[in-house]
Amino acid sequence: MQRTIIIILVFLVSLPVFMKNRESLIKTAPPVFPPVSLEKIIVKVSGDVRHSGIYEVSANTLAIDVIKMATLDGMVNNPNLDVDGMRHVVNGTDLHLKKEHDGTSIIIVGRIPAGERMIMGIPLDINSMSETDFDRLPGIGPAMARRIIEYRQKNGGKMGVEELLAVEGVGKMKYKKLCVFF
Repeated sequence: MQRTIIIILVFLVSLPVFMKNRESLIKTAPPVFPPVSLEKIIVKVSGDVRHSGIYEVSANTLAIDVIKMATLDGMVNNPNLDVDGMRHVVNGTDLHLKKEHDGTSIIIVGRIPAGERMIMGIPLDINSMSETDFDRLPGIGPAMARRIIEYRQKNGGKMGVEELLAVEGVGKMKYKKLCVFF
């Protein structure tokens, strides 16, 4: 009888230690599925769709799914859809559906112009902006826009927003005003 009581006491004392170790194993285990992004992004849809316009969708949405939303019936008659339709859209994507005479459809994927993106509050991509796009920013004229493009080209065609400070004519005050667009 004493032996049984000792075994039960040992079990009860060791149980919390075992449970604590099990909790730490559970917390460090990697997730089975990758996390789903709940972030919302803005996509523009135009062309041969019933309802062209601006759509707010999940960040994990495919271009073809946005087009199906815009056609309302969910049907895009195209057995040979191009690869772009299977790509994830990003904030500021411009989708244009073009239906061919043979019944197939082509999705043309582009970017919403910088002027429209600024109005809608969508962050700009400094590496895809043209000289005209930079000229539309407040405090940037044609000469400074040209200098920004030249700086980007001299540095491999890519630049970070913080590199605007290295462009002649962009001081700390102007930089602070421009940062809100990126």
